[in-house]
Amino acid sequence: MAAVISLGGSFLFDKKKDTSLLFKELKGIKEKSLVITGGGPIAREYIGFAKDFNLNEKDLHTVGIKCTHLNAWIMSKAFETDYTDKDPRKIKINGKITLTGGYLPGWTTDTCAAYAAVSTHSNVIFNMSKETGVYDKDPRKFENVRLLKEITFEKLYTLTKGKRVPGMNFIFDPLAARICKKHGIKVVVTSDIEDIKRYLENREINGTIIG
Repeated sequence: MAAVISLGGSFLFDKKKDTSLLFKELKGIKEKSLVITGGGPIAREYIGFAKDFNLNEKDLHTVGIKCTHLNAWIMSKAFETDYTDKDPRKIKINGKITLTGGYLPGWTTDTCAAYAAVSTHSNVIFNMSKETGVYDKDPRKFENVRLLKEITFEKLYTLTKGKRVPGMNFIFDPLAARICKKHGIKVVVTSDIEDIKRYLENREINGTIIG
């Protein structure tokens, strides 16, 4: 089994010190790790740039995918880990930590993480976010929000309604959630890197468990 981490691009860019601590943490756990990086603000910037030149939606998705792989490649060099651009449905982890990005237009990195969890026989995905976990309302729009410690995938669906477009930011992608539900894979949404070790050691976490 591998620890699969969906590392949001916003986390990557806004929490550089925590990102460094994350890779130190992953080197210390017994499980091998697969880290799938998001595109973050650089992807949204490039998608906007590409729109100015009238690229179609499929090509805009491809722009985002290439940004995720640039982020993954940089992290692999920075932390001396493996990097791959292979299909997440067939992915193999050869070293202690492997980094990758998106794969197909229309798939988010969450979806890639879900497929990778299936292929590596992992029963959990750690979704590293800027937020502590999943809230009952959008914390960027409301003040009186409540952190949900555990929710079902059905409850998640009600919080992630809408059409998927390039650059959109979901709590956890609905397609990825359906894959996880089908295969009995739990999702830990957190901003606390210590939650990875806590969960693997069956201790209480600070984030949200979706399952």
